[in-house]
Amino acid sequence: MNKQFYYPRLLITFGGIVALFSMANTTHAMDLSTTVEDAILHNPEFREQLKIHQAVRADLKGAEGSWYPVIDLNAGIGKEIIDRKNTPETDLTRTEASLRLTENIFEGFATVNEIDRQKARLDAAGYSAQASANQIAIDMTSAYIELVKQQDSMRLAHESKATHERILDQIQQRTEAGVGNQVEVDQAKARLALSNSNLIATRNNYIDAKAKFQRVLGRLPETQLIKPTMQFQFPDTLDKAINVALTDHPTLRSANADIAEARAQHASAASPYYPRIDLELQKTMDNNINGFEGKNHNLQAMLRMRYNLYNGGKDSARRDVTASEVQQATEIRNNSRRQTIENLTYAWAAKEYLEEQMIYIDQHIKLTHDTLEGYRKQFSLGRRSLLDLLNTENEYISALLTRINTESELNTAQYRTLNAMGKLIEALNIDIDYASVEQDYSKE
Repeated sequence: MNKQFYYPRLLITFGGIVALFSMANTTHAMDLSTTVEDAILHNPEFREQLKIHQAVRADLKGAEGSWYPVIDLNAGIGKEIIDRKNTPETDLTRTEASLRLTENIFEGFATVNEIDRQKARLDAAGYSAQASANQIAIDMTSAYIELVKQQDSMRLAHESKATHERILDQIQQRTEAGVGNQVEVDQAKARLALSNSNLIATRNNYIDAKAKFQRVLGRLPETQLIKPTMQFQFPDTLDKAINVALTDHPTLRSANADIAEARAQHASAASPYYPRIDLELQKTMDNNINGFEGKNHNLQAMLRMRYNLYNGGKDSARRDVTASEVQQATEIRNNSRRQTIENLTYAWAAKEYLEEQMIYIDQHIKLTHDTLEGYRKQFSLGRRSLLDLLNTENEYISALLTRINTESELNTAQYRTLNAMGKLIEALNIDIDYASVEQDYSKE
């Protein structure tokens, strides 16, 4: 079940934290979908997969070329000296020219099977490109969400520091007026020092997040990042999600295409068991051949059969090899299925539990905020100690930080679930149809 969580309006009080989150400049901001698409199109690994796809397409054209006739032109010129018994020696300039057309009629279905193999290779390369794009998408999404989280954490750390500075200023004024004491001042200074330390740590985490973002995208973000929102409607159960993954995940589709390729290659390996039949048309235009001066022209139209009867068992050995390759491709696909189910199960569980956890986190923030408001009023009336107020302020800050972290983890889990289902690119509305796929191999 896809649940959406919203930050309660009544919490827009603590130094304007939520207001800062929502008032971020989005005039020229980067959104997740555009960023992911940019990362995919400029990623060397994805571009490499596209080149592999193009190369396989050229192999397919080469295989289809076996349907067409082969035309050979031969020519030669040289000296020919003939010395026969009881015949005068001849010394002539010999010239040869021939044009031959060979059209294969039958070769044990080798051409058909080879074309099928290359088509499966082409589709496997296309699915591999999609799988590469999917992996880049989840890497970019994770880096994007992490950077958004660190940006929010930075804002919260700055606001926390400002809050502790205001508290310290109030305590110092109370002390100067004779209402407070030096212990309270020291407590406020200690908490301010801690908030400064937390701010420095947050800055370090922010720099790390920017570095990861730059590695995946290839450049640093130039503008503000828009916090992503999940619009995809997930299946009701994990079993339904697994069924989607087993059907649509590009890695599994590529593995299924590999099986189809191996099967076509196994079928092609049986072609030597059949005779080869060719239609040959040949015209020869020779002169001064075999010591006879003058032209020697010949026109042939022949139907030729070639049938190998024995070649040392190489053909049967080749069949055994290709049969093993079919099984190997099948086991690779089976292992990929297990990995896909495992990854999806992890992501699904994280998504489900984090959605439930967010409910209690929001409750905690609300109640902590109400407590904080009451403590602030009681502190101003002298009914609460400074330590009570500082502890509650820190608890509220900690609750807000927990929400930022958990929301980030939830977003990541949701997108990882989409990635494990093979639906991430679709959910982001990204068109990567640069490596077309012609056939569905889900039944392999």
